[in-house]
Amino acid sequence: MRQRVQKISATLSERLSGWKEVDSITAMKAADEDLTSPYFFISLDVYYRGDIPPAETRQKLFSDAGAFESSSHGKKDRFFMDEIPVRIEFKDMERINHILNINPDNFWTFRATGTYMFYRIMNGRVLFQKSPWLNQVREKLAEIPEHFWTLLINSCLTTMEHYLVDVKSSAVLGDQLFYTLSLSGFLKSFISLMFAINHTFEPSSRNLKSQMDSLSLTPEHFKSRFGILFSDQEEMSPERKAEICELLARSVIPFIK
Repeated sequence: MRQRVQKISATLSERLSGWKEVDSITAMKAADEDLTSPYFFISLDVYYRGDIPPAETRQKLFSDAGAFESSSHGKKDRFFMDEIPVRIEFKDMERINHILNINPDNFWTFRATGTYMFYRIMNGRVLFQKSPWLNQVREKLAEIPEHFWTLLINSCLTTMEHYLVDVKSSAVLGDQLFYTLSLSGFLKSFISLMFAINHTFEPSSRNLKSQMDSLSLTPEHFKSRFGILFSDQEEMSPERKAEICELLARSVIPFIK
């Protein structure tokens, strides 16, 4: 099975690297996980300059694939190759270069997706590389300036406080839908804040829990309080969980410079 995965990854990389627009191709570590896991799929990032071919052309390139589909924005393709799920993301190098010019105007990107983009750049296994661009970007990310983390921490903190207010008010009013949405937003912003405090890029949502456990800077009682928010015990009412959210929010403040 693992040999099949490696063969498929190599075959896809060989086909994609034939396009002049493609500069680098990486594979995420999902390919090294339990191959029987429902989470498993081959995940490739294709870094390009200019314009990638349209979805119809890409589908012809993968004519031996099954269930091909492309996102409405044309930047992601999904299909099955030899019964193994494959996901390919096409990433514009110029856009990444722009984001790397750290300034407040770029921070809408991180509010939406956190630092997962940088995580993928740093951790992808290189399958193809035409220029030194990827190595240069990785060098920049390894020495990302302190003011980036300061901007990110402040952004995450503001978002977390916003969701905390919503969690508390919806719990009091018994608005279950708004409470659930608000709790989800609080968790995401709190997690992003914790990774930012630790100057660590965020992994995928599937791997957040395991990597959060390895963060070096965490508040007192962090793991036990955080775990309560996932508890389905009857005594853990929305009001009680809202209190836990507030305790978590307060506990992280001393770690913010």
